[in-house]
Amino acid sequence: MSAKNNSLHVVVKLGLALAVLAALAFFAFNRFRATATVATVTRGTAVNVVTGSVIVSADGGLRELKSELPGRVVLCDALDRGKPFKKGDVLLKLDATDVTREMEQAERDYKAATEKARIAKERNPQRIVAKEALDNVERLNKRGDVSDEDVKRARRALDAIDTALELADLDAQKARLDFESAMETKRRILEKMTVTAPFDGATESVLTFPGAIIGAGAVVATIYADARVVAARISEDSFGQIQLDHPAKVTFLIYGNEQFDAKVIKLLPTADEGQRYTAFLEVKIEAERLKPNSTGEVRITVGERDNQPLIPRRALFDRDHVWVVKDGRVDRRQVEVGYLALNRVEIRKGLAPGEQVIVENLEEFRPGQRVRPLPSE
Repeated sequence: MSAKNNSLHVVVKLGLALAVLAALAFFAFNRFRATATVATVTRGTAVNVVTGSVIVSADGGLRELKSELPGRVVLCDALDRGKPFKKGDVLLKLDATDVTREMEQAERDYKAATEKARIAKERNPQRIVAKEALDNVERLNKRGDVSDEDVKRARRALDAIDTALELADLDAQKARLDFESAMETKRRILEKMTVTAPFDGATESVLTFPGAIIGAGAVVATIYADARVVAARISEDSFGQIQLDHPAKVTFLIYGNEQFDAKVIKLLPTADEGQRYTAFLEVKIEAERLKPNSTGEVRITVGERDNQPLIPRRALFDRDHVWVVKDGRVDRRQVEVGYLALNRVEIRKGLAPGEQVIVENLEEFRPGQRVRPLPSE
């Protein structure tokens, strides 16, 4: 083989080797360059959501059940922890024996006094004598045996007795009114010796037992109502966006990620000590699943716009910036953010549908950096 052919052969081999090395280098570069997890800008319904914490309470909260009167407990079987009751059910009774005995004795005394007064009026001996004396004097006066003055004196004597009897009638009427008032007072006492349920609910704790001697105003149990109140605590800067009937989604810690539809039914105009405002919610959930003192989160939808560019919320950094991947390179871009939902963000300006934004490890990228885009799941 000539020297010329040898040289050509060497050149060809060297070229092939360089091509292989270039291909390997290109493959290695593309194989090992940084990857970027990206999401594509899409169009959809932009949702503006206000978030807050939720707490469930019995309507009016736990309430102390008290006895207004002192006495000995004779019945409290309905007071059992967790036991349900209905409004008006008897929860506790005090021993009413003494009061009942006093009422019965007072009624016997009144009836006896009334009968005695009736007999005294109908068979009053003084009036009978005075009436007979007047009749006799009037007869003698007609015969001329006594003067007119004698007749007047006899009539005045009878009138005095009749006046005394009328006053006795007034005393009897007063006695009747006093008796009725006293009996009404006793009946009210009897009513207070029976403690009834103020609402449908259940017993939280019991603080008495049959035979216990309790004082006036003693707490005998703590109870709670079946009715539930779901209150959402909202930050001051977001509360002004909420209106009645705004739809919401609620999650409770005790039920994990299960979501419940809800709506706003009442707004309180004043803030609590932490400057949070309260929105009351009507939640579509079985009443028995709303446990008092359970907590959770709420997302209240306060606005919607259709057919808007959307990106995952995790793509945002520095409030209004995203990393855009174009032609394999990273570009830092400022955008105008619209509605913010829990996971999605509306983009008013700065991105177009179809573009790709980085959604993971945002702190690892720099402008102009070459990356290999990897679609997010």
